[in-house]
Amino acid sequence: MKKISKLLLVLLGLIVISCSDDIQEIDALTPEEGIMLINPTSSFNSVLDGSKLNQVATTFVWTDSDAAGDASVTYTVEAALGETNFATPIVVGTTTNLFLDVTIGTLDATAKSLGIQPLTEGIIDVRIKSSTWTSNVVSIKVTPYQPNWGIIGSATPFGWDNSTDMIYNPMTGKYSISLYLLTGEFKFRLDNSWDTNYGDNGNDLTLDSGGDNIPVTEGNYTIVLDLDNLTYSLTPIVDAWGIIGSATPTGWDSDTMLDFDSVSNTYSIVIDLVEGAYKFRLNQDWGTNYGDNGNDLTLDSGGSDIPVTAAGKYFITVDFNGLTYTITQL
Repeated sequence: MKKISKLLLVLLGLIVISCSDDIQEIDALTPEEGIMLINPTSSFNSVLDGSKLNQVATTFVWTDSDAAGDASVTYTVEAALGETNFATPIVVGTTTNLFLDVTIGTLDATAKSLGIQPLTEGIIDVRIKSSTWTSNVVSIKVTPYQPNWGIIGSATPFGWDNSTDMIYNPMTGKYSISLYLLTGEFKFRLDNSWDTNYGDNGNDLTLDSGGDNIPVTEGNYTIVLDLDNLTYSLTPIVDAWGIIGSATPTGWDSDTMLDFDSVSNTYSIVIDLVEGAYKFRLNQDWGTNYGDNGNDLTLDSGGSDIPVTAAGKYFITVDFNGLTYTITQL
């Protein structure tokens, strides 16, 4: 019985020591003074969806050891391009709460303002500031969305029912499309919605928000949209060159038309290709077609299929006068 009592005393002592250690550990975790950003964390990685710009992307949440329910304290949520040490910060928003809801649209605009290109993952450093404190910095990953511009109207393939998507060229920062148009009219609009659309009030190749329909007569055209300068071009295509092959979206069944530049008299396209091959042909007919016998970026009439060894987005330019071409993976 005495031995059992001693064992109980030993166990009781160990429990007391263990509890004492726990208390010391809790004391060691007492928060430091100032602001602590606790959400989002560094694991945040979001590919932004342009169709959900008004939805909340994340909620910034922080603590403040001085707050104690003081609603007079104003907090500023700041963002900066990753690893720039907040040399040129951007204000995401201000609040007197200990949280701030940030929409997909706001996060997208912030990322682009910091220089992160659409469809490209970038790192944003975020922090919280008050008149007294500056919080810890959290680095998050964001991929801005690419605005989807298209043409719509009686001259276009889907009439006034639906937009025909244009292609964004990151090399030029412009949108373009080459296609057959009917005699009729068209306008430009964003994300297949009338909320943002452009016409041309003076038919002078300058864009006007909600402006007049743009008239056009039947034929093949290259349309280029320059949103930076609010202008557009509408260039008739006499020789309709296209790209065709197993590497292209429509395989060997049909051509994807190339954009025509009347100034340089060259053709180009931004296109998603898969592993396979392609050729160039005129007016959707095999009577005139070019390949590349030596795979040396020079064109040969009726030549070998041009191989594509890796799937991806490519920028292709063609000079049918000099019989040369380039292909660059974006």
